[in-house]
Amino acid sequence: MEINTREDAIAELRAALGELESGEGLSRFVGGHGLMSCLFEFQWNEPALEIDFRLPYARVLAEEESQKEDDAEIGAAIRMAILLLTVAAEGKLLFDGEAALYVSADEDGASYSIKGPNGEMVDAGDDWASLVERLNAVISDDGDIQVIWP
Repeated sequence: MEINTREDAIAELRAALGELESGEGLSRFVGGHGLMSCLFEFQWNEPALEIDFRLPYARVLAEEESQKEDDAEIGAAIRMAILLLTVAAEGKLLFDGEAALYVSADEDGASYSIKGPNGEMVDAGDDWASLVERLNAVISDDGDIQVIWP
């Protein structure tokens, strides 16, 4: 499936979240093969925002608790991608002196980095907590919306 616009990506991500939350199984953004090598894969690449999520999904031989944790991480990644794409569409993703935001997640964890116009590192983190705080600050300026993060 080829996704060309932020709006299309957001719509597909929302549909994927609905599939995941329904308990019926995820069909969108699923790659890999076999009993233990399926992945939720979502990539987005534009000059100011790069997203790369590759999270384990439907590991049949894994314990039920591990499968639930995988699904929770995928749900968080989908919500993060929707939030990032929405804020980017509003032109509020980056502050002065920032040129690009890179966000990733895989089975080893989640991270982000913000680079300046000359490629210098402005900020980085090995979890999304401070990124969510930053996005909450941007969103709260416009209204009463607040991101709920575990």
